[in-house]
Amino acid sequence: MTYAFIRSLWRRAVALALLLPFATLALAAVPSDATPASAAADERVHEDLQGALSSLGSSGALGAHPDQAAVRVDEPARRLASLGALVDSTSGQRAQDGLHVLGATPGSAADRIGLRPGDVIVAVNGTSLRGLGSDDRGHALASATLRNVVASLPDEAPLELQIARGGAQLTLSGSVQAVYLPAMQVELGAAAAAATSSASPAAEAPASPGCGRISVFDVAPRGERLYAAKILLLDGSTPGPRGTPSFRVSPGEHHLLVSENIPTEALGIGTMASLRRNTNKPLTVIVKPGTTTLVAARLHLANAGDLSHGTYWDPVVWKEIPENCP
Repeated sequence: MTYAFIRSLWRRAVALALLLPFATLALAAVPSDATPASAAADERVHEDLQGALSSLGSSGALGAHPDQAAVRVDEPARRLASLGALVDSTSGQRAQDGLHVLGATPGSAADRIGLRPGDVIVAVNGTSLRGLGSDDRGHALASATLRNVVASLPDEAPLELQIARGGAQLTLSGSVQAVYLPAMQVELGAAAAAATSSASPAAEAPASPGCGRISVFDVAPRGERLYAAKILLLDGSTPGPRGTPSFRVSPGEHHLLVSENIPTEALGIGTMASLRRNTNKPLTVIVKPGTTTLVAARLHLANAGDLSHGTYWDPVVWKEIPENCP
């Protein structure tokens, strides 16, 4: 089971949940203070999950024995700031004149400012999206540029899109409204049933002082030159499962081998940036009990031309978030 294509925390949790219809579901936001807002959110989450499970179960897409599997997801809190526009990023050539809009998510920033299918986004906040070429996977760099500009903006920051529509040049204006998601724990299948069947519905599992997390969720502020990183080795072993951005560990010192995933355009030296060599770096972190330690790649823009020696970046711990770790 791989879900690398799922970009948001909520989508990841729902996608994993869809694998196991009619299984026991244990879901908690951390911290779990009982408030009217959290109660309403809990009810909405369960309703949405049950609807998704029923729909997928009816389609027959769940396999012969979904109830025999067990899935656990631990996700830290995160900030999501996105435009909510579906664009054609299949190649640099298709985005040569800008990003062609295929649609907008209802209620998103793109929807609110009036972005329509057929529009071509030519610039965002003064940053041109024309003629940026392709990344090393062949995808349009304009799409990553748009995403990074929006993600780097603080809450309520002005957002301006220069677009081409029907031969006319227009400017659509609005503001960034980020969504803050709490940490989430999802358990599905036999293991969850065993863990929850002996407890009363109101019982809350206490936080364990014996664990923490190391996470590379890409939510670091771009304004501080912080970008995505990947943990290649955790205490000498490959962490798993593959594609997991958060790893449960014991409190104390841990030794990482980290690679960077800094977008080519952020280096500011053109397509030659895609030729950078293997510049993996070690990082030692001290994980506190009940804490998620967030790791990112810090770009040293002054050294962006030194691709072979790797002085253009370093792995860093940029934030620690107190979170329950059951």
